[in-house]
Amino acid sequence: VVAQVRRSFCTYLASLPPAMSSPWRAYGAGAPRVLEGVKVVELATVIAAPSCCALLSDMGATVIKVEGMGIGDSWRLQNYTPDGAAAEWGCGPHFVNNNRGKKSVQLNVKDKTHLAALKKLLAAADVFVTNVRPAALERSGLDYPTLAKEFPSMIYAICLAWGLEGPQKDDLGYDLGAFWAAGGMMDFSKDSDDADVGTFPPGLGDHVTGVQLAAAISMALYHRERTGQAQLVDACLLRSAIWGMAFPLMNTANSPGKKFVRRPRTDAFNETMNCYKCGDGNWLQLLGLDTKGFMPKMIQALGLDASKVKELNNRQIIELFDNNFAKHPISYWEERLQAAGMWYTRAKRLDEVIQDAQVLADGGIVPVPWWKLKVAGSPIKLGCSDRHGPAGPPPAPGQHTASVLKEVGVDDTSIAKIMQDQDAARQRSKL
Repeated sequence: VVAQVRRSFCTYLASLPPAMSSPWRAYGAGAPRVLEGVKVVELATVIAAPSCCALLSDMGATVIKVEGMGIGDSWRLQNYTPDGAAAEWGCGPHFVNNNRGKKSVQLNVKDKTHLAALKKLLAAADVFVTNVRPAALERSGLDYPTLAKEFPSMIYAICLAWGLEGPQKDDLGYDLGAFWAAGGMMDFSKDSDDADVGTFPPGLGDHVTGVQLAAAISMALYHRERTGQAQLVDACLLRSAIWGMAFPLMNTANSPGKKFVRRPRTDAFNETMNCYKCGDGNWLQLLGLDTKGFMPKMIQALGLDASKVKELNNRQIIELFDNNFAKHPISYWEERLQAAGMWYTRAKRLDEVIQDAQVLADGGIVPVPWWKLKVAGSPIKLGCSDRHGPAGPPPAPGQHTASVLKEVGVDDTSIAKIMQDQDAARQRSKL
């Protein structure tokens, strides 16, 4: 009953206008987005860097997405269907989330006219964001040392798989490679040395790194405001993974010669900080970090004999808990855990997450006026601007090429050539 009341209250909060839903958010109504006036040029594809620029757009920055000719960013085709929910923008639903609120300009940086137009865009930009590998940037004259001389007040932000230094700096990576595999997460997840690795959600490392990049860009903008000096901003998937894995990695680094000991769920060190399967197949994650303090609550919730539990080792306690949880559905155990004062949460399925009352109340998933589906809300909230929500829909490929290039002073002859090239490439991509 307590759990039902809590979920109902969260649903009610989610239905209120943002300024009313919490006194914490009652101030700053009507304030502009914090990055209004900041101009960003994005030369990036797929997830990590584009997701960063989506957050910058949410916060008010004007983001110009420079795409290649033809279909543009290849990630547009992820889950794309001609009759899909995002077909009007020439993309799949995931592309919408990471490219909302942007403008699209299509250019071929190998063409001198197109490259000159890109330089015009950069001359007007506060920030340049790219995930192109260093060697390719150097071939095009778009590397940091070159552009820092041409545009000394522009912040140069690069997001790579492996980083700017080292033997793999020009290698492909993606988050499944540089974040999950190389960062140690795949191996850490195994129950035993001989066990298979699990299935990992693609894009998780990208989105985490995108948030880090957005934060670093904001710091660089603040530094430039104070000192007048722009600088290089460098984020990468591998370092992001190392930071996220700091707990086990630092333990390993400080225990030279000792083999990492895997502990499967059935042999977890902390029985009250473990995950258990209920009778209906749902899982509960207990959050009793302090075993001494939470074990009596678990004994109460499960209706066990405390004197007998004290005689068991951790494997036996977990087996006992498993057997008891398997007797009843999750709703039964939620009420019991609530009554005992035990901390826990459901291990929710994806379809449960997107309609969860807490997620909706706090803006984890948000409706937008320009689409029939909802999008992921920004993980970062600022009191004066978070109620604005995503700035707008994603652009179609090259939707703003002519107008944006005109704004930055590209001559009419060059614009005409670029538009002709854009149209020709679009026709070829349909063949």
